[in-house]
Amino acid sequence: MKLLLRSAALVFGVSLATVSHHAAATCGASYCMVNTNWNLQGLAPEPGFRADIRYEYIRQDQPMSGGSKIGFGQIPRHHDELKSTSRNWVAGLDYIFNADWGVSVTAPVVDRDHTHIHNHRGAQLPETWRFTEMADARVIGRRQWMAEQKDSGTLSYYGLNFGFKLPTGSRDIKNAAGDRAERTLQPGTGTTDVILGAYYNRVMPLSDSSWFVQGQWQSALYSREDYKPGDRLTLDA
Repeated sequence: MKLLLRSAALVFGVSLATVSHHAAATCGASYCMVNTNWNLQGLAPEPGFRADIRYEYIRQDQPMSGGSKIGFGQIPRHHDELKSTSRNWVAGLDYIFNADWGVSVTAPVVDRDHTHIHNHRGAQLPETWRFTEMADARVIGRRQWMAEQKDSGTLSYYGLNFGFKLPTGSRDIKNAAGDRAERTLQPGTGTTDVILGAYYNRVMPLSDSSWFVQGQWQSALYSREDYKPGDRLTLDA
């Protein structure tokens, strides 16, 4: 079994609240965009297990309106979001059956610190949540193909990803005052999501380099307690 320890890029300055003309805010929802899939690292698809541990640090402390920064409380809301800091440990276990098929399981642990102001009858009441909990796990299968160009000394890997995000994370976290955190702040969504994607990786051993491109789509199959997370489309290269 091969073990890989990765420290994903530190992500700063992510907007805490995306406010539209209807002043809809997102509270605490965050994830790292850095792609660390084994298939995209130029590694030979040898059968066996591979373990992966990734750390993510995401601090969100700047409210936004569209593409513009705004001040705290500039758009009147029931809650004024101040900051949300997520420290995520993402453990992954990947198993390659052969050159064509593989499966991976990821289980994140979220350490989240969130503060906002509750505007209640003219009073501004600070509310804080701090928790460390398991988040939603993912199980993703993989079908891969490989092509070798002997004249140029390159290898090409391309494949399909398919699987599910499972409702394993908590969705009833409360603070010391007994107030339940907003659904987007909770470590789990309470829904099963389908995941579909495709990727292409070109490895150039003679120059000791490679490049990749990948797209992935995630969509919840149902709602839970009147909450359904939106579809997510990720494109990276």
